[in-house]
Amino acid sequence: MGSSELAEVTSRSSKVQTVLDVLYLTDLRFPGGSSSSLIEEAKAAISAGYRVGVLHCKSSSLKRDRTFHPGVRTLLEEGSMVLVRPDEPIDCAVAIVKHPTILTTGFGGRLPIRSGQNVVFVGQVPSDSDGTVYYTPSEVHQHVIDALGDPPVWHPVSPVVRSHLEDAGVPLADLDWVEVIDPEKWVVDRPGPSGGRPIIGRHGRPARNKWPDNAEDLTAAYPVDGRAVVRVLGGVDGLQDILGEGVPTSWEVHSFGHLEPEDFLRGVDFFVYFHHRDLVEAFGRTTLEALASGCVVILPPHFESLFGSACIYAEPQEVWPVVESLYGNPEKFRSISKQGLQQVRDRFSYETHIERIAALIGSPCRATGRAAPTGQLPRGLREQRTHVLVTCVGMNDVGVAETIRDLEAHRDRATGFTPIVLTTVPAPAIASYLDEDLILNAQYRLFVGSRSGILIESMESREDYGGPDSFEDYLMEKITRLRRTHQIGSVTVADLGHPDSWLVLQSASG
Repeated sequence: MGSSELAEVTSRSSKVQTVLDVLYLTDLRFPGGSSSSLIEEAKAAISAGYRVGVLHCKSSSLKRDRTFHPGVRTLLEEGSMVLVRPDEPIDCAVAIVKHPTILTTGFGGRLPIRSGQNVVFVGQVPSDSDGTVYYTPSEVHQHVIDALGDPPVWHPVSPVVRSHLEDAGVPLADLDWVEVIDPEKWVVDRPGPSGGRPIIGRHGRPARNKWPDNAEDLTAAYPVDGRAVVRVLGGVDGLQDILGEGVPTSWEVHSFGHLEPEDFLRGVDFFVYFHHRDLVEAFGRTTLEALASGCVVILPPHFESLFGSACIYAEPQEVWPVVESLYGNPEKFRSISKQGLQQVRDRFSYETHIERIAALIGSPCRATGRAAPTGQLPRGLREQRTHVLVTCVGMNDVGVAETIRDLEAHRDRATGFTPIVLTTVPAPAIASYLDEDLILNAQYRLFVGSRSGILIESMESREDYGGPDSFEDYLMEKITRLRRTHQIGSVTVADLGHPDSWLVLQSASG
């Protein structure tokens, strides 16, 4: 194929765009509420016919590597949600930056995304009372413009977050973007408190600032003397200095993720959540789950502007009188429980999210199909993804196609590594065993999977090679060039049993 033909293929493919209604830019590794929020919003929009995609971008708040959240993986694997490649051309009605910490530093250039409007969903305050800074709104705002082209509107999740953004110099939406849940999946039949003693529960990430910072408040909200059973999902990390002799025998403690929240909340009468005075709690997704399951929820007074009449508000020392009173009055307990559930249905259900998406972008686009990734993306986003060279030297076309499918599956369960396949089989032969096209990229002179985005370079086999140098030198030079061009982080061999695998292993150690 000549240079003019290469340019024509690239030009045609670059004009094609994947059409979405909603594109989220977020870190798909968040282990708790951030991913749960994304999952519920996606399910709500998908149920109404909207096409939803996600672009994985690393957050500065996650210090250790993780795989994608299991719930995110489920949506991707069942095909409900589209995992967008970082270099995939996108045309979307709205692009939502789901967490400001993904853009504390810029991507270093424009993404191949054309959006009708841009939104920053803000589920975390810029800083805590102790001076811990998570992001600077004005800097994130500029980074969004650099990446997406047009300035975004910022949508706080709650009045608390809004109050921290009012003087930050970013444009705020008129209404808060509250989180949502499908309450019908959480409903529990509650005739009244369930046990011989009140059961107080709390669910939260295992962080010290998620608990009260002194023994008086801690033991008032969560009794240690046995008058109530205290059920904890999320562990008690960092409480040794307050609890002294360890976890009381009346406490039932489960590590974070040990139980499904639905199962945990079925065994809780009163959901009580108090935290460190320096922590500014933005929303409280676990509170929403507790309300949906019918627990009576007791919170500090500052949550009232968010949850209104759904909860009871008290200081820590007032928790036990409230629990004792309602435990002895099943009728009033049921009334408060039902009121909380009704508030969830009215204000925090899937319908709430569907209505706001419809208000933003109108009806679903009903689009299908995917565009081939371009192979070009900003340096900052490229550097977030480890490039792995997978050699299929000597494998037949069926084996190479199977390797490509396996790589796609592994990549989409992980943190977004970028596989590059080196093969001695011509691309057209491989494509006949794939459910996607292989499109030639003129810049790098290799092929790109039209759906998977996996890069594939073909070279001559040992049997067909007729160059001036030895085949061994030819292969080594090819690997060296790929490593240099694509900044390969690691090299692996698909078929270790092949006689030429030692050449690849030697090049990997060089």
